[in-house]
Amino acid sequence: MNINKRFIAYFDLLGYRNFIKNNDVSKQYEVLSKIHVQIETAINESKKYIEKSIFVVNDLNNEKVNFSNYSDTFIFWTNTDTKEEFDAIFNATIEINHRLNMNFFPVRGVLLYDELIPLNFSSKKTEYHINTYFGKGLIIAHDKAENQEWAGTYIDKSVFEIIELDVDQKNKCVEYDIPLKGGRFSKELAFKICLDNSEDYIRNLKQSVELTFVRNNKWDVKAQTKLNNTLAFLDFLAD
Repeated sequence: MNINKRFIAYFDLLGYRNFIKNNDVSKQYEVLSKIHVQIETAINESKKYIEKSIFVVNDLNNEKVNFSNYSDTFIFWTNTDTKEEFDAIFNATIEINHRLNMNFFPVRGVLLYDELIPLNFSSKKTEYHINTYFGKGLIIAHDKAENQEWAGTYIDKSVFEIIELDVDQKNKCVEYDIPLKGGRFSKELAFKICLDNSEDYIRNLKQSVELTFVRNNKWDVKAQTKLNNTLAFLDFLAD
């Protein structure tokens, strides 16, 4: 076992530049806060909460999935490569793919198995923080995510070096030709955005996804191809 190898889920928010450029700081804060609530909820597999004076927050103290983000990128990773930790990051990944693409912010991503080493330090006396991540897995994950031309997430073949999906996990995925930049495609195991493939549900979901692409002043004509490819995937799920 390579102690530096672990499961990594890498995500890229689509339209983030326009979102920042076309909204004031208060709107940016509102939307990003909602996204982080969705991320925390996805990681909180144990469904434990901490009670505050008038609300509750997710208790992430003992969760198996770590999280970090910078700008339009956020990363989940596990500490080891056990099946238990894979199950946890699998569940978090499918939750984020579903929650963000349906209702909040279009996102593309990949779940893979490779090297990632975190280097973190925070001074107790000054505002000095080190949040550095390195290892070949980070670059591979970045390239695989950035190369996709849709809002969706897939499981990279590297995962299957050490993991076999169980029946429930297989039912939440589908083999699909992932659209890539340059008009190319790669056959991968994609996460289903939804598990209900009825005609009415898919029709409503397509409307939700379209709104997710244009909501909060982030639409750009360059995103049309990504939107079309995402809608084509939903049609595929309905077949």
